[in-house]
Amino acid sequence: MKIELILSIVLAASTVCYTVINLMMWFESRATRKQKISPFIVAYLQSTDNHNVEVLHIKNIGEGYAKDVRFKVIKDYKRFGDSNLLLSECGAIKRGISSFPPQHEITYYIESWCDIGEKNICDAIELEITYKRMDGKTLYNEYNLPLNELTDQNYSNPPETFMGRIPYYLNEINKTLKAIQKK
Repeated sequence: MKIELILSIVLAASTVCYTVINLMMWFESRATRKQKISPFIVAYLQSTDNHNVEVLHIKNIGEGYAKDVRFKVIKDYKRFGDSNLLLSECGAIKRGISSFPPQHEITYYIESWCDIGEKNICDAIELEITYKRMDGKTLYNEYNLPLNELTDQNYSNPPETFMGRIPYYLNEINKTLKAIQKK
């Protein structure tokens, strides 16, 4: 009788473990399916390859498709110091985007680095991004991007990327030609 009791306890324990493991696998596969339909739109600042201009990037880094993307600029910014070039009046930011696929990116040139250094700009770009998943769930992100955040970065000369080296070497050739022309 002891053997039958032990076998019954072992069988009951293994059934409970099997049920718990299956439940955990179900939660994981559900989370994976949700990740596959979830977009994630981020906004960040980055310098151009030749380090002359600061650029605002808006990118869908998620695996899902975003629809009805709307932007609200909380703190507007005059791009390149021109009151006619307000960030809130730029194409997609003003009108919104009906479809934003994964890995799609929008870029806006914001300010020249020499102007940021001379003006000692401490302003920030503040914006809200609202968008929907394919199943209709609304998602929301808010960003506060200080313009002087990248000013203390060290950059290599020439730049690391091949695309960054093209303007660098063209600029060096231009300097050399101007020096020859002055002689």
